[in-house]
Amino acid sequence: MGSSLKTINDKKFNDIFLEIQHSEELNISGNEELRLFRLKEIIDNDFSKEALSKFVSRNIGHYVFSRSKIKEYYEEEDEIAAGQEALDLMWSSGDADQKGTGNELGEVLIYAFLESVLDAPKIYSKVELKKTVRVESSMCDSMHLKVLPQNGPSLNYEMVFGSSSVVGDLGLAIDAAFEQVKQIKGHSTGEIRIVDQTVFDLPEDDPIVVQIQSIITPEPGVQVNRDSAYGIFLGYTLDLNPEDFSRDEYTNAVVKRIEQDIEKALVRVQERIADLKMGADSFYIYVLPFNDADNDRSSIMTE
Repeated sequence: MGSSLKTINDKKFNDIFLEIQHSEELNISGNEELRLFRLKEIIDNDFSKEALSKFVSRNIGHYVFSRSKIKEYYEEEDEIAAGQEALDLMWSSGDADQKGTGNELGEVLIYAFLESVLDAPKIYSKVELKKTVRVESSMCDSMHLKVLPQNGPSLNYEMVFGSSSVVGDLGLAIDAAFEQVKQIKGHSTGEIRIVDQTVFDLPEDDPIVVQIQSIITPEPGVQVNRDSAYGIFLGYTLDLNPEDFSRDEYTNAVVKRIEQDIEKALVRVQERIADLKMGADSFYIYVLPFNDADNDRSSIMTE
C-alpha cells in the first residue's frame, strides 16, 4: 500500500531533515521506531527555518484535503486554489499555533513524518478531524494506516494515531505527548468508530476508502488483523549556546547534544509507556530539536 496512497509532497524531505543515527531502543513488545532528526541547513550556528516553512506551506493542501479533493483541484488545473482554500479552512478552525485546531506545527509535522518516514498514509489530518468529520471528537492529531508484512492469508494493519508536542523542554514535551496518548487509548473504540463511520463520506473511488473497505469487509477467506499504534512527534529547544562554538565545531556539538538528550529522554519515554501499561503496543517516535521551540513553532505557523 504505502507510497501508492501517500499524499505528502516529500521530494525535498531529505534536503530539509537530516537523520542522526543512534543505537537507543524502546525495548517494548510492540513494533517500535525511535528516530532522531535535525534541520539540515545551519547558518551562523542557527538552524534555518526557511526550508521547513516552505515544506509546510507546500503541503498545506495535501495536509487538509482528501486525495479525491486534491485530485479535483488538479483536474481543474487549479492546484493553487487547493493551498488557498486549505488556509481558509485552517483560519476558520482556529488561530495559528493553536493546539487542537490542526494549525499547530506539531500537528502538521506528525502527519509529515508518519507519511514520509513510517510510510503510513493518512486517513485524516487534525484539520479534517475537526472540520469535516461529523461524529464524536477525536483525541488524536492525525490517523494513519500502516500495512505490516502479510502472514499467509492474513492481512495485518495498524491504525496509527498521531500525537505531538513542541515545547522548549524535551521532558515536558514527552509528558504532554503521552498524556495525549493516554486520552487516545481511553477513547480507542471511539477513534476506530470515527474511521468506520465517516471514511465512506468520501467518494467511493477515493483510494483510502478502497483500502479501508478491504479491511472492514475483507474478501472471503481473508483474515484481517487491525491493531492500534501510536505515532509521536517531539519538538524541543536544543540548549546549546551558538556563541560557544566555531562554525565547524557547532555541527558536531549539535549532534553530540541531541544524542545526550535522547539518552536521557529514553528513560522518561520508557517510564511513561510502563505507567500506561502499553508495552505491548506499537510506538513510532520522531524527535526534532529547534533553536527556540516555542517561538519557532509560533512563527512558522503564523507565517
